[in-house]
Amino acid sequence: MVSVIIAPMRLFALETNIDHVKKKFLSTEEREIMTVFFHGFRFFLTFTANILWTFFLVGVLIGLGYARIPPLWLTFSGSVIWFFFIFIPIVKAYLDWRFDFILVTSDKVIVVDQSSFFHQKITPMNLENFASVSAETQYWNLFPFGTLHFNLKEGAGEGVELAYIPSAHEVASKISDAITIFQRRKDLRRYGGHDEV
Repeated sequence: MVSVIIAPMRLFALETNIDHVKKKFLSTEEREIMTVFFHGFRFFLTFTANILWTFFLVGVLIGLGYARIPPLWLTFSGSVIWFFFIFIPIVKAYLDWRFDFILVTSDKVIVVDQSSFFHQKITPMNLENFASVSAETQYWNLFPFGTLHFNLKEGAGEGVELAYIPSAHEVASKISDAITIFQRRKDLRRYGGHDEV
């Protein structure tokens, strides 16, 4: 298996140093529980679909070549179409797979969405705002990933749904445990007692 190693760097909005992103959102009393990356099947689907579209585009260009359309025009227009509608989605899918992650801490869940070189979205959600966390299978449970559903309390915002999460049921269980422990700590502080949880 070939693995692409990318040195930690920052390029426009792309931050490849995951630890640097984590440090921005961890307070001194907070501890990391787990980091979850998305399953590679998400990238595989996009890559395969775009390779098929590449073959289709080449076939169309060859057909247009037989219709006596100038080769220079075909090459230029085909390259532009391929770059914007096939290559860019493949790069975006790669960045999503390689650099998107979920960070679960003792106080919050942080979803990092690195959708391009020019756009990064980081969504921290305090555990206090969670009503529940559930997991759902994908593709008839043939693959080791699923969908996570974060249901937030009323007034805390819209729920969040994330697909292609490896071992989604285990991740949902660990996040539920983190919510329970957070709530117990909060109750101990509110009603007195020692913070031993």
